[in-house]
Amino acid sequence: MSKNNRIISTPEGTFNIWTSFTDLMSNAFMIITLVLLFFVAKVSETEKSTPKQTNNEPTIFSLPSDKYSFKSGKAVLPGNLKKDISGENGIILKMIEKELAKLPVNDKQSDVIQVIGHTDGQPVGTLPCGGGNLDTKLELVSRGSLNIGVLCPNSNADLGLMRALAVVKELQVAQQKLKTSKRFKKIQFRAYSAAQLLLTDDKGFAPKDRRNNLKRRRIDIRFAQPGKYVTPDDYLNIKRGSPQSQR
Repeated sequence: MSKNNRIISTPEGTFNIWTSFTDLMSNAFMIITLVLLFFVAKVSETEKSTPKQTNNEPTIFSLPSDKYSFKSGKAVLPGNLKKDISGENGIILKMIEKELAKLPVNDKQSDVIQVIGHTDGQPVGTLPCGGGNLDTKLELVSRGSLNIGVLCPNSNADLGLMRALAVVKELQVAQQKLKTSKRFKKIQFRAYSAAQLLLTDDKGFAPKDRRNNLKRRRIDIRFAQPGKYVTPDDYLNIKRGSPQSQR
């Protein structure tokens, strides 16, 4: 009888051990899951706090006024800015070449560099140069027939454009000197003015501020590619799928 009793008690003992084992594994699984969730949350938080940049998001170069200071109302390049663009070891030129290497190559289109001049809110006022003359001389300066120093602004919009054009002209000088980078030689340069309207880091429109503000006076260099020009009528024809001749 004692032998039979031992045989009967064995399955019950086995069942109790198996239940304890499954409870232990279940608890262990829950602990591991919680640890993994905590780890994933930490990684996600780190990724959010670290700015990402892809090949489709080129860097915007900002040339601050506290480093490259133009004379008041003038667009003649400061000596250190000219050196950093087209000098023997021009850092700005090297930055542009490095950024171009990251961008996808498009055989059908040339890369475009947009140079944007920003000013602060100080009124240009009356300058010794005798008032605005961009309407009559800007084109001649852009073609190289006149020096940038002949330009005289009538507004902050004029001044921003003048300084952007001065940077463009120096980049074109560097473009002609450069012998190694075929891609840089194909770049199209475009000068624009943002006047006193935009804050740094694309933070939107600037509030009215007439003070001398170094942070708002700057040159931005942006990378782009030319697109296809489309009018509203062209867009409607494309959307309808009808040829232009049927309008």
